[in-house]
Amino acid sequence: MRKLVLLLVWFALVVAACGGGEEEPTETEPTTETVGVTAGATTEPTVATPDDAMTDDAMADDAMADDATTGDAMADDATADGAMTDDGEAESPPATEPEPEPIDAVVTLRALGPVRIGMTVDEATSETGIELRRDFGRQSTSTCYYVTAGAALRGVSIMVLDDRIARIDVDSPSTIATRSGVRIGTPADDLRQVYPNNIRQANDAVAEGEALAFVPNDDFDADYRIYFEIEDGQIARYRLGTKPAVDYLGGCPDQ
Repeated sequence: MRKLVLLLVWFALVVAACGGGEEEPTETEPTTETVGVTAGATTEPTVATPDDAMTDDAMADDAMADDATTGDAMADDATADGAMTDDGEAESPPATEPEPEPIDAVVTLRALGPVRIGMTVDEATSETGIELRRDFGRQSTSTCYYVTAGAALRGVSIMVLDDRIARIDVDSPSTIATRSGVRIGTPADDLRQVYPNNIRQANDAVAEGEALAFVPNDDFDADYRIYFEIEDGQIARYRLGTKPAVDYLGGCPDQ
């Protein structure tokens, strides 16, 4: 019996010395990548690390940010140059209309260049080739208003009374003159010398100050006048037309 017990103890010691039959876990090799391998060349494996992955993501984010910034800059440039179309292309700004050339005009008792007293606005537009636009900055009524030709006749305002041109007002910076060369800036004494038989004092033609009137000798023109307003001894402005429109102080009368 004692021998049997010793035999069992010896067998247990042998088993313990052999490790109990348990296997240790096998270590796995890291995943490797081979880049640009040529025949016959020895390369070392490249191990992908978390830092490399983060770097790639950061580069992608930077590229996207750069693309977005570039796109915004291009959009801003296009907006600065002109409006954007539906296709994303910039439109050119609308071209401005060129100003009309000044009309070469001479003042007579009945007309200023091609614009004659008694014309309709349409007739005057056809004669001048210039659009006459209503002047809403001046007093008007249902039967009386002013039109202007803009840069074509600077300083000139045309009164329309009962659908006909009845009066023309000439003010600075106009340099239009009569056939005898009388214009804004001409001394009053020169005016009397140029028209010695036609100039009359007409202070009632202005609200205050002095005025001289050109009065025709012909009965056929009896209703026509040219009134010259005098300031500092020279012509400051003048108007021509037919009565009663030419006599109105300040333009169209109150209704």
